[in-house]
Amino acid sequence: MQNKYQFELLSVLFAMVFSALFMLPIYLKSGDHYNFYISNTINIILFITLTRWIFMLRYSPFSRSKWIRFALVFIPIPLLMYQMDRFYEFRFFVDDIGVLSFFGNEQTIENFHFGRFIKYQYFFFSTGAMVTTVLLPVRMIISFWRTYNTEDKV
Repeated sequence: MQNKYQFELLSVLFAMVFSALFMLPIYLKSGDHYNFYISNTINIILFITLTRWIFMLRYSPFSRSKWIRFALVFIPIPLLMYQMDRFYEFRFFVDDIGVLSFFGNEQTIENFHFGRFIKYQYFFFSTGAMVTTVLLPVRMIISFWRTYNTEDKV
């Protein structure tokens, strides 16, 4: 059981470092002009963490806890609404104002290409986080069914 807690802690730390690796270049290049740091970071961490829970649930410390798994059936509902709201807000911002607004008054081709990187990575992690948020309750229901019918599976 101690190994499961260590694995969970290391996995969360990995997700945070991975998120920082994506957010640091954006911060260094655009500074305060990028308004989506929080939602982008949340999407990256959610995508990595929920994907891990979907595929490697048996290695998590709550794999046998009925209450946590029951909560994870319903917690994704407000998470999905938040993610969709922030995704549409980002999409409307990029469509109406453009990716060059992330860099202030500097309008170079290099900034345009980096703006496309920002746009595509936001779309990728946001879409991935929404998909895993939809799949997590399904996985928890399957986990309930497996623990009810068999004692050794999650």
